[in-house]
Amino acid sequence: MRHLLTSQKVRLMTFCAMLFMILLSAQSQKTIVGTVLDADGQIPLPGASIIEKGTMNGTSTDFDGKFTLTLTGNSNTILVSYIGYQKKEVPVSDGDMTISLVIDASSLDEVVVVGYGTVKKSDVVGAVGSVEIEEATAIPTTNVAEMIRGRAAGVQVNLADARPGGNSDIVIRGKVSLEGNDPLIIVDGVPYDNINDVVADDIVSMEILKDASSQAIYGARAANGVILITTRRGKEGKFEVSLHTFATIQRLTRNFDIFTGPEYTQLRREAFRTDNENEYLDDTTIFEPFELEAIENQNYVDWEDLVIRDAMINNHTLSVSGGGENTKIYTSLNYYNQDGIIPTSGFKRGTFRLNVDQKVTDKFSLQVNVNIQKSEQNLETGNLDVITISPLAKPFDEEGNLIREPLGDGKLTVNPLWNIREADNDILINLRDLNLVANYQFTPNLSARVNAFSRVRDGSQGIYRSTTHPNGDGDIRGIATLGTTNYEEFQIENIIDYSPNLGNKHRLELTGLHSVNQRKDLETEITKSGFANDNLGYNGKADLIRSTTRDVSRRRLVSFMGRARYGFLDRYLLTLTMRADGSSVFAENEKYGYFPAVGLAWKIHEEGFLRDSKLINQLKLRSTYGSTGNDGVNPSESLGIADDLPYVFGGNTIGGFAPLNRLPNPNLKWETVTTFNVGLDFSLFNRVIDGTFEYYNKTTSDFLLDRILAGTSGFGVTRFNIGEVQNRGFEATINTNIINKQDVQWSIGVIWSTNENEVVSLAGERDQDGNLIDFESQNLFIGESIDNINQFVFDGIWQEEDDIENSAQPEARPGEPRVQDLNDDGEITDEDRVLIDQNPDWFATFNTNFRYKGFDLFADVFVVEGATNINPYFADGNLGAALQGGNNGIAVDYYLPEDRSNQFIRPSTTTPSFLRALAVDDASYIRLRTITLGYNLSPKFVSTIGMQRLRFYVTGTNLITITDYKSYSPENNPGQFPDAKGITLGVQLGF
Repeated sequence: MRHLLTSQKVRLMTFCAMLFMILLSAQSQKTIVGTVLDADGQIPLPGASIIEKGTMNGTSTDFDGKFTLTLTGNSNTILVSYIGYQKKEVPVSDGDMTISLVIDASSLDEVVVVGYGTVKKSDVVGAVGSVEIEEATAIPTTNVAEMIRGRAAGVQVNLADARPGGNSDIVIRGKVSLEGNDPLIIVDGVPYDNINDVVADDIVSMEILKDASSQAIYGARAANGVILITTRRGKEGKFEVSLHTFATIQRLTRNFDIFTGPEYTQLRREAFRTDNENEYLDDTTIFEPFELEAIENQNYVDWEDLVIRDAMINNHTLSVSGGGENTKIYTSLNYYNQDGIIPTSGFKRGTFRLNVDQKVTDKFSLQVNVNIQKSEQNLETGNLDVITISPLAKPFDEEGNLIREPLGDGKLTVNPLWNIREADNDILINLRDLNLVANYQFTPNLSARVNAFSRVRDGSQGIYRSTTHPNGDGDIRGIATLGTTNYEEFQIENIIDYSPNLGNKHRLELTGLHSVNQRKDLETEITKSGFANDNLGYNGKADLIRSTTRDVSRRRLVSFMGRARYGFLDRYLLTLTMRADGSSVFAENEKYGYFPAVGLAWKIHEEGFLRDSKLINQLKLRSTYGSTGNDGVNPSESLGIADDLPYVFGGNTIGGFAPLNRLPNPNLKWETVTTFNVGLDFSLFNRVIDGTFEYYNKTTSDFLLDRILAGTSGFGVTRFNIGEVQNRGFEATINTNIINKQDVQWSIGVIWSTNENEVVSLAGERDQDGNLIDFESQNLFIGESIDNINQFVFDGIWQEEDDIENSAQPEARPGEPRVQDLNDDGEITDEDRVLIDQNPDWFATFNTNFRYKGFDLFADVFVVEGATNINPYFADGNLGAALQGGNNGIAVDYYLPEDRSNQFIRPSTTTPSFLRALAVDDASYIRLRTITLGYNLSPKFVSTIGMQRLRFYVTGTNLITITDYKSYSPENNPGQFPDAKGITLGVQLGF
């Protein structure tokens, strides 16, 4: 009994202790309520962050600015923050707290990344263009270059590869070199060799450095411009989860028709009629039996419909960001999957990013940036020009099986569906980026940081042509090519920043840099054939090794840079930059290049005569001058290289070596680009209108150029420094905020650019008549553009009543191209050729943004004016241009004796002369590039379902293109993957 009472006492005491602890805990977990308002105490701030100081415990305000927070610790202070307002520490109090935040004046002046630091936009001295990220990322693609198109003045983007996982060429302010014109890509302070290695959803800002003053800090690799990309980072506060997902349907787009079956049939009849003294031949003479059967039964083949398909894109990005006072994290996971509009083509990519900011002590902090990607690209096989295949074909037999030779046995044309089925071409890429940044703040004015970066990209490619593929049939018994690539880059930068305190009138910022960079490339390739079967494709065992290759290259760069930024009265700005680069690719005594730059700016609106102006809110005049360098040559250009050349001696094969065709140049040195830039930034009518005007003149000296050598030298070509190329142009960026009210905002903008490219000089040598000698073999002519067409001038079609016999083309027939005899010497020679600049006269984007409550509408129209190209569909007989009736092609109103044309030739079984002159065509176009309609559900409703943001949108891409250039796209040529238009449905969620 005594034992039972003792047990009951223990239980009672335990219960009382637990009750006491619960009561004590309840007292410590105090719940506070309040409202967060603007600086005037009138407007609630929804979504403001409320954090218990010293903890990760927090919440956010609802649509009415109200919050409720249960405190978990002993802190009596909360931290309140909101975008555009200063963070505020507020003591905890009983009752309903009312908190007013103060506007952060610095938020009224946008911060711009300029390389090795940031500056307020109002303090920018050089030509720096900022890209509106929300507009740019409306394009559903992994091709980040396409997102830049039309978003910044002076930046020209040309589609290089429209296939899934493809890329585009970026040219900033014209071509300055023949050794590549790709800009330097800097992501979070480190170089990327491929701009598409960044996921669009991870990008928070993008700036483009266009003049020497802003580029000079990057020296050797900045001659073609610099694109600075900043990815998202964690912010202090509770963790936020975001999900962005979209699906896109792609469809082929073109602005031409091809000859239908009946039209093609008549085209062949007309071709044979032309060469038969204007008399039609019997169909049995010019058509095969199965073709006659197809004509009789009206059974024609639409090859485009058979091969091209609609295709899907799926994209999903999940991100998490947040942190406390000492540790902030942003991490994301992205999966992108795009099917191509041609079967077997596609691209898949998974990306993981982790950005960590760690405050170790009050003086020491670390940044860790990790980017990991794995991708698979499947390339289509076979001829992409399916529209040129005769519609009088038989792609399937009676049982529905593919027929290899659809135009009849023995014909060279192979069924494109057969080639697609009997081939593989797969590329696998694994990418690993690691970036560590250590910052130490010695004093409030002096800091140092070490930026270390490593990139490793491993790739493998497998290509297989089966035993029934045209390239692998017969005795070849299947053929495969296996390739591996390895790219490694590391960079270490030591950076010091010092900002002495010079009082209120003066501001000085000094930056010093030492950097080392190394890039290594390794490529191996093996081709094998003789497979027992096709089951394992390129992974199978083969009997014969046909060839092996291995290429290794390395380039190193060591750099020193100093920069001083000075401001007086926050009105007069000066930037001085000096960079020295040593590159391993140049000759022993020419390895270093020195690149100075200076920039001046005057904030005119800060002068007394404009300070109180209601008309002019901002007016800043800028001017810069400086140089950058280009070392874009192969690492062995200045060295003598020998290649393997076995020889037979005494009946035996002996290993030997011989010099390559290229003569080494021990005096090879830097190509230098010098730029003068003047700009005017303005904002008018209480910031209703703002914009920028720019003029630049950019000259490339010591041009890196190949020169053809005489055969007696024993070499064919050498690389040397000679000549000069100039680019000059104007740029304008204007934005008008027509309506800017609480519920309605509407703005219209234009970004306009022009560039004139000219070869100023070459070797300086003269011919016997004293004329400067051009480099015709490289298509370089003094006084002309780097990109030009050297062609005769098309002058219509010869008509029957023309005096052909006494013309400069006496052998021509009516219906053939006529060209101009420019020198009137009675014959057509190379002296009658002209040079036509292919570059556009100007290009521009016109855009508009409209918002009404939760709805948002964005649209942009991209315009290219004055571009010229040779259209292969009208120049190449293999693409149907000669109208011979063998290949199909673009339907045109061709010349007939009964129905004459002065634009298109008469069909014939032979190819007429000067066909390419006819094909010189205006490639200008207007394109509705993007239109997006979105809807943001109200924060009040979203908060009731546990979310912070919920937005739905629909986007149309490349929906309308207006052009006279007949092709899938003005930037697409035959043999290239065709461009497509798309409709996207997407949703963005925030928790």
